[in-house]
Amino acid sequence: MKYLLSSLFVGLSFLTGYSQNFQGKLVFSVTYTQVPEKMKGMESMLPQSQVMYVKGSKSRVEQQTAGGSTIVISDKEAGTSTVLTEAMGQKYKMTFDAESLKKMIETQGNPKIKYLEGSKEIAGYSCKKAEATMEGMDKPAVFYYTEKIQPVGLRGMEKLQLKGMPLEYTIAAQGLTMTMSASEVKSESVDDHLFEIPDGYMEMPDQMKQMMGNH
Repeated sequence: MKYLLSSLFVGLSFLTGYSQNFQGKLVFSVTYTQVPEKMKGMESMLPQSQVMYVKGSKSRVEQQTAGGSTIVISDKEAGTSTVLTEAMGQKYKMTFDAESLKKMIETQGNPKIKYLEGSKEIAGYSCKKAEATMEGMDKPAVFYYTEKIQPVGLRGMEKLQLKGMPLEYTIAAQGLTMTMSASEVKSESVDDHLFEIPDGYMEMPDQMKQMMGNH
């Protein structure tokens, strides 16, 4: 369950790279086609959507659940990422500097990518199909990506380098299968204040980091 908590609530589905030719907002819906026995009846607690803002080397991802919210603010150029969580009236932050992110990435296996026949239109973009075999997955993940937007990295899968921005992907891990699909991709000006770390968050205790598989 540690892997599931880490992937769902802190990052496997978080985009943390940057796209030099795109500035704007992306909205993703999240659906679940399979959940493990231990999580049945808790589907409403899982994230149902995700909003991402991109500007240059910076990105901000917002995710709401019935139990609270998570925000990830990243700067690819600076090599930093901060996870902000709020639940039951408590606000915590978990900060990754360039060195800690590098060490985390080094522990990842090297994914094997296959580019396949098949395409679909997602949020107004024509997307091509790819399949990636990665450590910790029950089966290969399926991606639909557009070459109209420069690719970004998926947190937890930084070594995965697709030819374009993934606008839909399906991942299966430890009995849970989830699909993230872009419902809106809007090119627009993004205010710099969205990438500032707000006050009022205390550093996350080590015990909580260990539970999330990030310490």
